[in-house]
Amino acid sequence: MVTADWIAIALVVCTCALGALVGFGKGLKSLTDGIFGIIVSVFICYCLGGFIMSLPFVKDLLDKITASMTDKNAFYDWLLKIHIEVVIYYILLFIAVQLIRVPVVLLVKLVLEINNPIFKIINRILGAVLFLAVAAMVVMFVFQIFYWVQGAVDGQGLYGKLQGSVFRLDGLYLKNPLSSLPDRILSFRVK
Repeated sequence: MVTADWIAIALVVCTCALGALVGFGKGLKSLTDGIFGIIVSVFICYCLGGFIMSLPFVKDLLDKITASMTDKNAFYDWLLKIHIEVVIYYILLFIAVQLIRVPVVLLVKLVLEINNPIFKIINRILGAVLFLAVAAMVVMFVFQIFYWVQGAVDGQGLYGKLQGSVFRLDGLYLKNPLSSLPDRILSFRVK
C-alpha cells in the first residue's frame, strides 16, 4: 500500500464519521445554502449538462437556434463563434437546478429530521453516505485539476505518488469520470 491508500482510508473514515454526526438533513442543508448552493448548482450543471444536451429534443432545439442565426450578419456570426446557444442552455439549466434544489432540500430535511428512532438512524447513515459522496467528488475534481496541470508522467507528480495503489487511485486519476465531460459538452458542434 502506498501513502495515498492510507490517506484515502483516513479520508473515508473521517468523512463518514462527520456525516453520521451531522446527519443527512443538516448536511444537505448546509451544503446547499448560500454560495455553496450556487457552487453545487454549477457542479450539477457541469456533471449533467453534457448528458442532458445529448438528449435528442435538446440537441434539435440547439441546432434550430444555430440554424436561425446562421448567415445573418457579423454579429450573429460572432455569437455563433462563442456558441451562444450553449451559453443560453447552461444559463437555463442553472436556473432550473436552482429552482428545483431549494424546495427539494427543504422537503428532504424536514422528512429526515422527524423525531423518530428509525428516521434518526436513516438520517445518520445517509449523512455518512452524503459526506462520502461529496468527498469522492472533491477528490475527482482535484485529480482532474492535477491531470490538466501535470498530466500523467510515470513516477512524477501526483500520478507518480498514486502508482501502485491498492485502491486503484492511479486508475481513477487516469480515467477520471469528469475528464471527458468538457469534450462531450461541445462534441455535437465540433466538425
